[in-house]
Amino acid sequence: MLRVGIIGYGRRIAGMAKGLDIFDIPYRVTAIADPGSDRIQAANDPFLSDARFYNSADELLAAADELDGIMIGTRCNLHTEMALKVAPAQLPLFLEKPVAITFDEVRRLHAAYRDYSAPTVVSFPLRLSPVAQKVREIIESDQVGSIEQVVAFNDVGYGSVYFRSWYRNYDLDGGLWLQKFTHDVDYINYLLDARPRWVSAMNSRRVYGGDKPWDLQCRDCAEQETCPESPFVRFRTGFEGGRVRFAEEQVYRDDQFCVFSEGHQLQDNGACMLEYENGVQASYTQNFFTRYRGARRGARLYGYRGIIEFNWNENYIKIFSHTSPVVETIDFSGDMPHFGGDRELSFDFLMAMRDRRPSRSPIGAGILSALTCLWARESANNRQGYEVVMPEAEAVAGG
Repeated sequence: MLRVGIIGYGRRIAGMAKGLDIFDIPYRVTAIADPGSDRIQAANDPFLSDARFYNSADELLAAADELDGIMIGTRCNLHTEMALKVAPAQLPLFLEKPVAITFDEVRRLHAAYRDYSAPTVVSFPLRLSPVAQKVREIIESDQVGSIEQVVAFNDVGYGSVYFRSWYRNYDLDGGLWLQKFTHDVDYINYLLDARPRWVSAMNSRRVYGGDKPWDLQCRDCAEQETCPESPFVRFRTGFEGGRVRFAEEQVYRDDQFCVFSEGHQLQDNGACMLEYENGVQASYTQNFFTRYRGARRGARLYGYRGIIEFNWNENYIKIFSHTSPVVETIDFSGDMPHFGGDRELSFDFLMAMRDRRPSRSPIGAGILSALTCLWARESANNRQGYEVVMPEAEAVAGG
């Protein structure tokens, strides 16, 4: 029976911990460290019936010899701090992304895990999804020739969540380069099997933000029946499920703040250019006010003999031949969390705990992704390009 400890029991990590049961490999969550442990215990979730509860990671780690693996699911600003606490235990680790949100955290994490003996699994489901795995297979088959250019896109259909929930707090999440681009640059790195060398980025906020009070919640707003972003209007204009009452489908929660308030620091769109060490160029755009069928996430990869195009939202891959007027389409069925990538993350973490099998999304990938995102953020803030290197301490204005 595998014994799992969790530091920071939020919704995402709870879902991942419960999803480990998909392969019928026996395990139990036997330890949880969370400042809200009393609230978690009060919920009486049978899934946690074997767990001991601690108020701090230090208390949990004092009994690390009773665990086979640790999962970290805290808010983003604590990912590095908790991972550094886990490092001496040399246990298999599941770490949520982004692995760091400052240059100093990247440096410290890199130093602590450079020679880490146990497997680490960073929560990068896109690279492990069936779509990405098939694209990698096509690239390796040389069907379209070597990839010379990449055009990637992420039009987020739920983008307002970053402006209405805890994500709006820049100090907690590090901004939307680190929230979203961390996934996208990772899968590009993975598909190209290469490291980015230079990055140049820009971003802006064109839709969200405004003059409403920062702490205004939708449920207290006089415009809740007319505002296009209120839960009421979104339900009335967008729900397609038949005769379901608003109160049953969508209630006003404590984390629904005004997206048009003052004080927002996040961008609602951005773009960057990457040059890789092998000379390949990639462009990437992100957008946070797309809606419904307009949402898409994927890329076009250009080779001399053809193009590979894929879109996770539509679950397809298309191969456009440059040697004949042929388009091959590969459709994927099924609807699994994170396009099937969460299933593979679960498998890798189970194998890491049971067999010490190496992970397909190791911490080195997480560090490279975070480092690239931080340089993209620095580039957008300072309007200049940067080399993607580990900076010297105190050398970067953005820290």
